[in-house]
Amino acid sequence: MLRSMIHRLLMLMVTLVLFSLFVFTLMRLAPGDPASMILLQIGVVPEQSLVAHLQEQWGLDQSFIQQYIAWVHQIFRGELGNSFMSGEPVLNEMIDRLDPTFRLITGSFLLTALISIPVGIWLGLNAGSIPDRVIYSVTILGLSVPLYWLAILIMYVFGVIWPILPVVGSSSALHYVLPITAISIAESVYFIRMVRSYTIQYSKFSYIEAARARGLRPSIFYPSYLFRSMFIPILTLITTSLPSFFGASIITETIFSFPGFGKYMLEAIYRRDFPVIQGSALFVAAFIFVFNFVTDVLFFLTDPRVHLDKQRWEL
Repeated sequence: MLRSMIHRLLMLMVTLVLFSLFVFTLMRLAPGDPASMILLQIGVVPEQSLVAHLQEQWGLDQSFIQQYIAWVHQIFRGELGNSFMSGEPVLNEMIDRLDPTFRLITGSFLLTALISIPVGIWLGLNAGSIPDRVIYSVTILGLSVPLYWLAILIMYVFGVIWPILPVVGSSSALHYVLPITAISIAESVYFIRMVRSYTIQYSKFSYIEAARARGLRPSIFYPSYLFRSMFIPILTLITTSLPSFFGASIITETIFSFPGFGKYMLEAIYRRDFPVIQGSALFVAAFIFVFNFVTDVLFFLTDPRVHLDKQRWEL
């Protein structure tokens, strides 16, 4: 196991280096000059001399290799550079915006898991019943509804027609209710369908049917046989959904004017704020890579038949 973990860590580091090079290259190939775009946003005419001065100040007049080496050197010093727009360290600005995003993702994730997993299991155990058909049809409809449309609808209903909740900002706990609700509804329809499918699939396995035929009590049969066999696929569903929740947080933060990390990234892309884009993308990638690594180790601890040098579904 130790050898596999070291191999995975080395692969993770190589992947992270390649990803940093990809993001850095993509920013240099993107259309639009950061100096001109930021000057226009603050109402200043982008004269050639002023643009050249800013490019020299930000190091954009150097070669591609020199810029990349300078950025990597900053990373090894524990820095991500300064924002072109504000002049403040990117790392400090990211830390200030991570807290509301973390609360938003955690709240929506917990609400999704607490609702959709029990509902999915119940539907799987009662497949073919009228409630199963009704809820399954609703999930099909829910998959076709875009998150941005759902968020706007919720904002209109609870902010205009029935104004009982705040729809802009993140200064209180009530500001989190509508964004978390929007994300949870969008993610729950997918979770319910997947958990329902797992329940139906694993209920048909021969050892599960044999255990049921032995007349075991439900308090023993479900946790010891059915739920235990479904643990790894549900754990896979939960851990692989993290990027989806982060993507959903970017949309909801933009719609609800939520001062979080996703909105910060999106605004930086519009401004071509290279240090912010590169630093944020690298942080998100590193977090997902480390999270997947921890998930792989958790799979091995849950079921020792899983080999870390193979894919998750290989035993």
